[in-house]
Amino acid sequence: MPTPQADAGKWMLTLTVMLGTMLNAIDTSIVNVAVPYMRGNLGASVEEISWVVTGYILSNVIVMPLIAMISTRFGRRRYYLFSVAAFTATSLLCALATTLPMLVAARVLQGIAGGSLAPLSQSIIRERFAPHEQGTAMGIFGLGVVIGPALGPTLGGWLVDRFSWPWIFYVNLPLGLLNVAMVLRYLHDPPYLKRERVSLDLPGVALLVLGLGSLQLMLEEGERNDWFSFRFITGLLFIAFTALALFAWRELTTPSPAVDLTLLGDAQFTSGVLISGMLGMGLFASTFLLPIFLQQLMGYPAFDAGVVMVPRSLAMGLTMPLAGRLYNRVGPRFLVSGGLLLSAASFLLMTRLSLDVGYRELFLVQAVQGMGFGMTFVSVSTATLASVPRPRMMAASGLYNVFRQVFGSIGIAWAANLLVRGQAQHRVRLADGLLPYSERVAHWLEQSAASLGARYGSLAAKVKALHLLDNLVQRQASMLAFNRVYLVFGVMLLAALPLVLLMGQGGRVEKPEGNGMVLE
Repeated sequence: MPTPQADAGKWMLTLTVMLGTMLNAIDTSIVNVAVPYMRGNLGASVEEISWVVTGYILSNVIVMPLIAMISTRFGRRRYYLFSVAAFTATSLLCALATTLPMLVAARVLQGIAGGSLAPLSQSIIRERFAPHEQGTAMGIFGLGVVIGPALGPTLGGWLVDRFSWPWIFYVNLPLGLLNVAMVLRYLHDPPYLKRERVSLDLPGVALLVLGLGSLQLMLEEGERNDWFSFRFITGLLFIAFTALALFAWRELTTPSPAVDLTLLGDAQFTSGVLISGMLGMGLFASTFLLPIFLQQLMGYPAFDAGVVMVPRSLAMGLTMPLAGRLYNRVGPRFLVSGGLLLSAASFLLMTRLSLDVGYRELFLVQAVQGMGFGMTFVSVSTATLASVPRPRMMAASGLYNVFRQVFGSIGIAWAANLLVRGQAQHRVRLADGLLPYSERVAHWLEQSAASLGARYGSLAAKVKALHLLDNLVQRQASMLAFNRVYLVFGVMLLAALPLVLLMGQGGRVEKPEGNGMVLE
């Protein structure tokens, strides 16, 4: 029978790895609200300052698939401790940066340190808990993974408004030091994990860095450069496709691969990876779109826009532990299906938003979305790794997380492209739609110019009235474009439902009694 001390230790271990994961997750989004302030302080252009975000995500994605190889060589506890300490130290470097190159370099180092935290944490929890406890443990751990990006803009907005942009990095220091102390106290390598001086697959690592780096850079820079009409973006796509194809061939044929791609031969693992990827697309796209809608169309300040997203975080926080406890009773199929349906429903509800939307409607749809994401994340992450043997857990966790991150970046790029193209298309249609009502439009312009005449003068008032009409058409076109993007992502999540059938009933277990064995 497990002792109370052992039970307390494993739950403290869960809090330990959740804190490290949350630090990395928050830093993927907290910087976004501070970018305008960084740009003014550092004298950078929009394209230049974007590398503060791009550099972090690039290095995050590249390091994730390599954690199994690094952990095997240096030890998992040692690697995790180094990652947390390095993340804390590079956060200080980010805060102290006085030039853009210094800040970008510090962010790249911070991303390398933080990219390993989520995969390592996930594998630690899977190995430490008995099967009947893993759903609950993943529910608690998931709070750090999913709530972190959602809370980032709110916390960042408050810190920037109250202090200055370096404080979004200073806030990591006490939490990072606390996490280091917790790692030293609660994290230990299990006996079956042995350090080995494995040969480094340098060609595989090089191809992975080149392929993922080019793909991520293409997704980050594509919208700003009009996608494939720009040779640089086309070249990045070619390099990414070629390098990743050669990487896959290399890893499947070499005796000591850097990344274990044979894990994708497991249908349950692969279906879970794809569902998690689609969920990541929806989560990242929603986190990207809603602040733009609230700030640009509704005129909300950055902090208020972040507050509107709080109901989603609260709903996730309430749903995840509950979903973890239900996992053993109903199995993954029911929870994943229900979560996907709720998530899809939230996007479809957002297609009904208008420029007159109020807090109540926004809070409701965000709460529904939070419940859907919370249900799906816990059950998918638990079921996906259920069939993976413990010695391969770190490799599986790395693949799982890198797919979620890359799919999330694809979701942002796709959403941005749909939004920009939709705004242009709806603007043309709305302008054409005004032609049959030219007399009414002319009358509206005359009335508007007359009301503005006393303030601007006759000629200036007519120009101002035209600007008002143009702004009205543009805002309505943007609203319609947002609605269409939400519709596309809602349908995408519904399209993920058939993948649930490939997950089987993996992970559904009965809680053991006495000294009975735990059966999966």
